[in-house]
Amino acid sequence: MKKILPVCAIVLFLFACKKDNSVGISLNGSWEYRGTTCYCAPPTDSSAYKPGNGTVYSFSATNYKYYLKHVLKKSGTYKLFKENVNGAERNRIIFDNDYNSEAKYIGLTGNKFSLGGAIGSAADAPVDYYEKE
Repeated sequence: MKKILPVCAIVLFLFACKKDNSVGISLNGSWEYRGTTCYCAPPTDSSAYKPGNGTVYSFSATNYKYYLKHVLKKSGTYKLFKENVNGAERNRIIFDNDYNSEAKYIGLTGNKFSLGGAIGSAADAPVDYYEKE
């Protein structure tokens, strides 16, 4: 009994000190594409970013579907967690448990959702913008 008590105390301490990496935001719902910020050519089809364009991310609590022009292109699971990037805390999204894929970070302000690379500036990585449907 005397040996078990210290071991239990250490285990309890380790679990109590676990850092909270949960994001605390919800992407639930459908988000339609509205444009990209980057040093790239603008789309030749101006309807690509207008309402009704059909390029949509649809999220539930743990699953997503991605539609391109109303056609389902990909679906699976996703996870959100906080990550430190160059001294700033960012919200990272992982699709389909692929932790080795290029890092993608999200922003959520009101009914607007952004999805982009690590730095998040147009010079470094494109950032796609979506609006809640």
